[in-house]
Amino acid sequence: MLERPEELHLFEPGTMTVAPHVAEEIPDVGVYFLDWAVRGLNPGQIREVEAAINGRRCQNGWFPLESLDTIGSRGFWRGPLTYLARMTAEDGAIVQDWASSRLDGEPRRRIEATADHLLFQQGHAAAATWVMAVRPQAYLDLTELGDRLAAAWKRNLGSIRPKDVAKAVRRWNR
Repeated sequence: MLERPEELHLFEPGTMTVAPHVAEEIPDVGVYFLDWAVRGLNPGQIREVEAAINGRRCQNGWFPLESLDTIGSRGFWRGPLTYLARMTAEDGAIVQDWASSRLDGEPRRRIEATADHLLFQQGHAAAATWVMAVRPQAYLDLTELGDRLAAAWKRNLGSIRPKDVAKAVRRWNR
């Protein structure tokens, strides 16, 4: 028996409204980072880091990775959000891999490109919402995507100590 090729329901995403079932499964990168970063900070420092993260959120309330483009890494210090940039370094590859699983050729490239664009412009949940709408027959597992993102974040933050964040906040204020 021949398997029918998956029918894609492609559309230009525009500004995405995050689907509630997606929001339940995809962790908010800003909340995840705050929960991790605030250990060892005083209330004033916590508010500063929280304001820096929330000030970069897009219209839909999610955190677009493009807002980290101006954050430097080693040798170009920009404060504690450098750690957030490091934490999310694998997110593009993870989202693209999940979004385009079991696709080949041009459909794969198109799905990966749009999902990546949405990730950077509108956040993780917007990208996942679009992919779920475009690939309804794929039965993609949102929980798997959320777990893969959280595991990568945990792994990428594993070598950073909370006191490094506190030191970064103090330097940031100079």
